[in-house]
Amino acid sequence: MSKAISRSLWAVALVTLAAANPAKQIQFEVFSIRPATGPLLSMSTAPSPTGFESRLSMWQAIMVAYGPDNYVNWGSVEVLKSPSWMGDFYDIRARVAPADRPAWQSQGKSHDLLRAALQAALKDRCKLAIHEQPAKAEIFELVAGKRGPQLKAAAAGAALPSGVKLPSGGVMVQTVVNGRQVKTFHSAAIQDLVDFLCIMSGRTPVRDKTGLTGRYDFTIKQVEPSPDQNHVYTYPVEHLGLQVKPGTESRPALVIDHIEKPTPN
Repeated sequence: MSKAISRSLWAVALVTLAAANPAKQIQFEVFSIRPATGPLLSMSTAPSPTGFESRLSMWQAIMVAYGPDNYVNWGSVEVLKSPSWMGDFYDIRARVAPADRPAWQSQGKSHDLLRAALQAALKDRCKLAIHEQPAKAEIFELVAGKRGPQLKAAAAGAALPSGVKLPSGGVMVQTVVNGRQVKTFHSAAIQDLVDFLCIMSGRTPVRDKTGLTGRYDFTIKQVEPSPDQNHVYTYPVEHLGLQVKPGTESRPALVIDHIEKPTPN
């Protein structure tokens, strides 16, 4: 069995290089990968009912197979020894056998069956050999301010407005005031705020260090960041009794030992 990437090293889940129980693995019955051409095949990081279809760069395909569950955190993954063509896009169309579809369709949110199947396909079609290497990396930490959190608890059972559905089940409503974006969160978890700040911070992930587990109603407003500041500071959180500060964490980098361009099929 090949070496597995330790989940404990990731603050966000990183799928193992080989599943702990081979009996539960599913491989694609049919796997097609071709250079992207013609009408756009939309990007997807989730399985379809019968397999997987997506237009991805090779780097993105590796992230689906080996990266954090949440694509928002992909930018935090350092990939070493990658070839220049890792940004080339491919159309992937894959199908699992009918007998495997009940398990495939009931796989959890971490999409472990998709990841294992895509790992096997990349190993077969691209001769991919990859391993993890311990590393330290910069992060941002969302922490409580000196006076503690100043968040309003959401009313239990309150009707939610129309807006962007959040992973927690809450809602975010977006408006513009005086040319600035305003984001109002309703019945949101702190992780919803962290996910949004991750989008703003680019390649530097944000980690929740607040210890807050409730549901909250709050608003954040866009400001003009200083030229030398990360965009995570575009939406200040100090009025919520929170603070974003720099930090470091140990997490593995991915090292590509070998990869070949797939031949179309």
